[in-house]
Amino acid sequence: MLRLVCLGQGVEPQLPDEPTYLELGFGQGVSINMHAAGSAGSYWGTDFNPAQVVEARRLAAASGADIRLFDDSFEELAARNDLPDFDIIALHGIWSWISEANRKVVTDIIRRKLRPGGVAYISYNCLPGWAPVIPIRQLMRLFQDYGGTSLSGPAGMVNGALKFTEDFAKADSIYFKENPILQHHLEKLQSQSPNYLAHEYLNADWHLEHFSDMVRSLDDAKLTFVGSARLLDGIDALQLSAKGRALVSQIGHPIVRETARDYLMNRRFRCDVFIKGARKLVGSEHRDAWHAQTFVLVRPHEDMPKKITCSRGEAELPADRYDPVIAILSDDGFRPKRMDELARHPKLRGWKPQEIIEVLIVLVGAGLAALARKPSEKVRQRCKALNDHILQRALVSMDLQHMVSPVTGGGINMPHMAQLFIRALREGRADADALANYVWSFLDSIGERLLKDGKRVESRDDNLRMIRVSAASFLAAGRPLLEALEILHRDSTPIRIATSGHR
Repeated sequence: MLRLVCLGQGVEPQLPDEPTYLELGFGQGVSINMHAAGSAGSYWGTDFNPAQVVEARRLAAASGADIRLFDDSFEELAARNDLPDFDIIALHGIWSWISEANRKVVTDIIRRKLRPGGVAYISYNCLPGWAPVIPIRQLMRLFQDYGGTSLSGPAGMVNGALKFTEDFAKADSIYFKENPILQHHLEKLQSQSPNYLAHEYLNADWHLEHFSDMVRSLDDAKLTFVGSARLLDGIDALQLSAKGRALVSQIGHPIVRETARDYLMNRRFRCDVFIKGARKLVGSEHRDAWHAQTFVLVRPHEDMPKKITCSRGEAELPADRYDPVIAILSDDGFRPKRMDELARHPKLRGWKPQEIIEVLIVLVGAGLAALARKPSEKVRQRCKALNDHILQRALVSMDLQHMVSPVTGGGINMPHMAQLFIRALREGRADADALANYVWSFLDSIGERLLKDGKRVESRDDNLRMIRVSAASFLAAGRPLLEALEILHRDSTPIRIATSGHR
């Protein structure tokens, strides 16, 4: 993905085939473990929460990947004498929720340990999108500091802070009347998890800044802005009105141009990619770099949406532009295909390379396709080991909703029922009835039932009927795609994995 961001902006992605990668604040460690299992290279990470480190190390032990995970603070990590120079340094959901001192430490780590040509990824809350909501956060923090009680726990604290804030809205507050979007925002908060709200609104540190200030703060780390890792954010045809596109086209400076997009889209969150020592690709080398890229679908052809969400609502994907590319990527059992192969295909005769690239960027940005590569046998074995662990875990938990693909090098969304279907296949069951019976037996053993229109379905026959429909769809469309992604294997014999004892 980082390579694609760079290519899209005409910048050389100076990333080796076996990069050295550092993640600052890896949370539960799901993504770093999937990247480490699905890719060559060496992976390092730290998270200050020791319980999260324990969980992350369990995943690392399952895959056997080259990964080192610590519970160091950023300051402690910066003082280590065993850190290599890194090709990639990434932090997601961290920058806006740490102190100024810690942001300076992070900047120093990037300055000292990101090698020339290396790439940094940083996500953060930004202005102007958050500007109207700042007073809501202030009220919630005041309740936490002066009106709440630690005895109520996180959920009680969040609910109390929300009610406290709503009381202001209902008391004929002129501020709320003159900013009607706030009432809509408060209503939206009611449906979000207490854990998220506590992190977002009640954290001791909450830092907001404009994009231009972010760029300026990273000058000391010698970083140059490349583009957004949220690829759709950079496609003005999707995100901006005709007037907005006309305005942006008149702005020559890249920082001012990107700031204009923030205002036109009212962005609240950015996922920015920076490089230390940007080198522009020119002429044939830019074209050749694109032609060498390989793409694969990550969603079955039948499940492809006709519209995608953007800042202005929904944007239609014109059938005459997207259907031919999706059809080619679906051919030959979803086999990954290079850009130059797509450009030569009869269905795309007369297309300009840039037209194909634009479609591919949208498909990847919308999570419908991904970059692909031919994995080594070592990577395949590590992915299989981690996926075995995830499938075993599916018998006791639904917290991991992804499995790792050695073809894409990362996680593929995999709902719990799909994981159970994969277990059934790997235990030798082959048709929709067998898969449905397997899943029903598991659900019945733990007292679970499917939901329909938000209501629990109690009947065995009704549950089986619904599961069978899903199983048939999975076998027809999902299985061939998972085989192309090498999460399932076409010619493998059934693999025996531990059962829960429910049959």
